[in-house]
Amino acid sequence: MPNCPASMSQPPPQSKGSVREEKELLVYLPDINATCSVLTILALLSQPTASYVPLCQYQEPFFYTGAHRGLVEKVQKELKSLTAMIEERNRIIALPYPYLSPNHIENSVAI
Repeated sequence: MPNCPASMSQPPPQSKGSVREEKELLVYLPDINATCSVLTILALLSQPTASYVPLCQYQEPFFYTGAHRGLVEKVQKELKSLTAMIEERNRIIALPYPYLSPNHIENSVAI
C-alpha cells in the first residue's frame, strides 16, 4: 500500500490551513478505481521475474577466465558471508527482514 496518493482528483489547496475537515480533504484524493489500478500495477511490478538470477551469478560465461574469475569468486564469497549474517540475525529477531539479503537481490537492472 503506497503511503501517498498516486494522483489527485483536483489541484491542491493554494493556501495553508484552508482544509479544515476530513470531508474537504477527501475531495482531493483519487477515486477507488484509480487507486485499485495503481495497486495492481505496483503488485505486478513487485513480482520476481521468471528468469531470476541472484546477485553476482551469471548464466552466460562472461567471467570464467583470468583475473575476472578471481574477482567474481571474491565478491561471491563476500555475498555468501553477508547472506549468512543476515540469516543469523533474522533467526533471532521477532520480525525478520530478508529483503536486502544478497540472495534476494536480482542480478539485473530490471524493475
